[in-house]
Amino acid sequence: MLLRTARHTLLYDTGPQYSRESDAGGRVLLPLLRSLGEERLDLLMLSHRDSDHVGGAGAVLRGLPVTRLASSLEASHGLLALAGTLGVDREPCVAGRRWTWDGVQFELLHPTAEALASADQVKPRPNTLSCVLRIGGRWSGQAHTALLTGDLEREQEARLVAQHGGLLASEVLLVPHHGSKTSSSAAFLDAVAPRVAVVQAGYRNRFGHPAMEVLARYAERGISVVDSPRCGAWHYGPAGAACWRPRGRRYWHHPDADSTHNGVEVANPVGPESTD
Repeated sequence: MLLRTARHTLLYDTGPQYSRESDAGGRVLLPLLRSLGEERLDLLMLSHRDSDHVGGAGAVLRGLPVTRLASSLEASHGLLALAGTLGVDREPCVAGRRWTWDGVQFELLHPTAEALASADQVKPRPNTLSCVLRIGGRWSGQAHTALLTGDLEREQEARLVAQHGGLLASEVLLVPHHGSKTSSSAAFLDAVAPRVAVVQAGYRNRFGHPAMEVLARYAERGISVVDSPRCGAWHYGPAGAACWRPRGRRYWHHPDADSTHNGVEVANPVGPESTD
């Protein structure tokens, strides 16, 4: 996910590696960044070590100047070594860290410093160390917020709810763990209460993400779900939300059979402005 303020750019995760010669960084992200005129990244944040989240990071680091890399990666991870050779500042994702760019506030909510410090001994699942980032700002006189969650699981969701409660409330939610059954607990959704939830998942992926029972929880709460296989690239800004696939479809493209996933309605919001 790419976030841009007036003068700063943050990239949250880099997608998968497709093969030894191809990954999302080289095939998707670098062309996108160049098309947008972005000549550098102020911050590359890698939520956790799973290959579908960091598979394109090497290409991004080599292909574009990066000022800082924040992650929950273990100290021996090869991407940290690569970043070091390229002169990139490296830092851990630690709950409580805050900064402001151009009037937009950023705050890390997870993982804790204690969880990171004990990771070498405890060997937790990488998902449980996912960097959770909350963003808040104002445009057109209104407050807007987003919550990015990586592959956060139910236990960590419960801890965030216990610690922050209603302060988790966010307009946009990056659906935890691609809509897996391990995440998006009812208590977490009630605390975040998003208006829009974005599912990033591969088309017809072998895991069945997003799960029907998870989508049903969103539907029960009236939360509009944007599914990346149906939406394509998704842009959210002052003029609203927009999906690329419906706007960019050519006559030879196969239309969507319907707007459901496993029988549950999935939204394709198309706003008034073109996508990034």
